[in-house]
Amino acid sequence: MQYSDLKIAIVDDNSDNIRFLEALLNKQGVSHVRSYRSGSAFERSAKQNTYDIVFLDNQVDTIKNLYDLVSELVYNETLPPMTRLVYMAKRQSAFDYACEYPFHSNQLLEVPYTPQDLANILKEHTLQVKEFKLAYQFIRAKKFKNALLKLKELRNQEYPNYLKKARNQLLVNLLLKLGHYSLAKKLLLPLAERNIQWAKWSLFHVNYELKDFEACKGFLSEPQTRQDYPVRVFYWQIYIAFQTDNRDLATAQVLAFPIEDMSLSMFRLSLMVLHVCKEHDAIDNLIRRKERAYSEDPALSTLLSALSIKIRFLETLDNKEAIEPKVLKSIQTDLKTAITRHASNMQKYCSDEFNLLLIMMMLLEGKKADASAKLLQLSHSVLDDPSAATLVAYLFFLVKDMEHAREMLFNAHRALGKQHRNSHYVLAGLMHREVFAKIYQEESEQQEAYMQFASRLFDSGEYKDTIKMCSKALRSGINDQALNDLLLRSSREAGLKEQDYIHYLQQTKLRQTVVS
Repeated sequence: MQYSDLKIAIVDDNSDNIRFLEALLNKQGVSHVRSYRSGSAFERSAKQNTYDIVFLDNQVDTIKNLYDLVSELVYNETLPPMTRLVYMAKRQSAFDYACEYPFHSNQLLEVPYTPQDLANILKEHTLQVKEFKLAYQFIRAKKFKNALLKLKELRNQEYPNYLKKARNQLLVNLLLKLGHYSLAKKLLLPLAERNIQWAKWSLFHVNYELKDFEACKGFLSEPQTRQDYPVRVFYWQIYIAFQTDNRDLATAQVLAFPIEDMSLSMFRLSLMVLHVCKEHDAIDNLIRRKERAYSEDPALSTLLSALSIKIRFLETLDNKEAIEPKVLKSIQTDLKTAITRHASNMQKYCSDEFNLLLIMMMLLEGKKADASAKLLQLSHSVLDDPSAATLVAYLFFLVKDMEHAREMLFNAHRALGKQHRNSHYVLAGLMHREVFAKIYQEESEQQEAYMQFASRLFDSGEYKDTIKMCSKALRSGINDQALNDLLLRSSREAGLKEQDYIHYLQQTKLRQTVVS
């Protein structure tokens, strides 16, 4: 079989690896192959070219590792749903392969690989795109119901196992996209009972959406799950720990994870968990251990310094009023010295972090007007990053600019709803919970914020997010007709199945009130 029309990208910083893979692909009849030595080079190319298959080296410790980069390209719709992502790694280090995109096929190419392994990937990809062509067209046009109906027509087709798996995964993800959680669960249970891993993870996501945290925790605690997916278990246990107000569990999860296996995005999350839990000694210990691992890489070493300084700023700003003036002055001097020492490298390797540190320094020095002006400039460039937007919201709160603080927090919530469920999502979610509680301190303020968020989400057509926000408002104690009407309207607009709608009402314990 010839694959002369396939367009393939290789992203690897090792020239020998690239040449070897290119030679094997050429022998299979592939003529359109482009290689990139860095993620940034591939990112620039992906914005101008469409690739059928992307081979990715499992390199995780860079400023923007390939997993994070691909997440952004999927989120921004730069990579179309038909693109297959192939992670090249040894199985024990292949946590990047376990990513959770709704429609992009992704798989592991275990190193060392053979020509037959590549032949299988090309064959499977070609047939999958051909068989599901119309469904993919509907998915790309965001006509998810049409795509679901098209795939349902293919359920009686006699396919090889890999195509059955791909079809079932697409069906389940379309059901999740449409909010048909109960139907998805019915489809998944028999597959999960057969110990099919993708089905067990999809069932986990269904249970998470249905707020069945006990089922989620049970799955995450299974020895096989912990062994095969340590990174996903790491960030999901942290997220559910905060959802269930068990901060000790979140701290324990961070302290138990091997520092040498902790990617940069995991390290960011770990710092924030320990900061929120006020584990100051643990933060210092974690930073010292990571400094040794990053000492040979100036970019990573500089970013680590920036993150370390940022955490110290947050600790100080959180407790500024309780710190004695003399001690506060000493802290200011130390932080200013630290910024100055790393300023050149931070501007080179992590300019966004550097700009945030300068604003924090202004706040610590009492220059609120200057800080506010800089925040206004910065706020427009971070709207797509929920973590950065949340931090900017908090800094607006510190300068007493409540209007911009609340607006940025809403923008952060919208961006969070569109993120993939990885460690960045958990980090942003954790930060958003903490900052929301600081900006809306009274219960009545929180309830009013839920109502405003829900109304604005509905007006912008984000109906599933509206339902979640309405449910949160109902659980907080609001029970007026306007909110109930908004929940009902958003459920209808989202095309929610009756059983899923009833489940949301049961979650709020107000089903009878709303129905009446």
